[in-house]
Amino acid sequence: MIRRMRFAFIASLLLAGGFCAAASAQTMEFACPDPGTTFTYDSGVKVVARGRSGMDCNMERLGGGPFKLRALLFDNPSADGNDATAFIAALRPERLWPLEAGRKIEASYKVGGGTWTYTLAVVRYERRTGPGDKMIDTFLIEMNETGDKGQRSISRWWIAPSDKFAIRYDFSDGAGKANRAVVTQITR
Repeated sequence: MIRRMRFAFIASLLLAGGFCAAASAQTMEFACPDPGTTFTYDSGVKVVARGRSGMDCNMERLGGGPFKLRALLFDNPSADGNDATAFIAALRPERLWPLEAGRKIEASYKVGGGTWTYTLAVVRYERRTGPGDKMIDTFLIEMNETGDKGQRSISRWWIAPSDKFAIRYDFSDGAGKANRAVVTQITR
């Protein structure tokens, strides 16, 4: 009887320790992809990691130019060539790090006579299909954007800790616009 109770106690300690280890594994410290890593999107665009500078990952669009990726979320200059410095300074997305489900930040940004309110949240830690149709661990980050004239949009990033990069990005707004970018191949 005592032997059975001792075994049950030890088993419960090991089980509890396993849950604690799993929970602590579901955080991610900020890191940039290793220099030289190339990410190929479903559109054919290729992006190469070049290094790190604080909370910015130095990146380069092949056939394009260099840019900085703040907190693995926002590129500057943006893909359309616009300077996103003021926007990034207002949002301060680096406050979302380290990533952990439930973490949330809020910010507002004034531009063109309007005010926009942003909520960025680490929604959950999940397994999903990644490049090469492999199942990988990701953090789902959502950004809800609301304008003072009723405008709405949502952006989602799936950040893969193993690749230190967003392997998928989705966007949609209340006007019916939508786009996505999916990483289909990673070469190191």
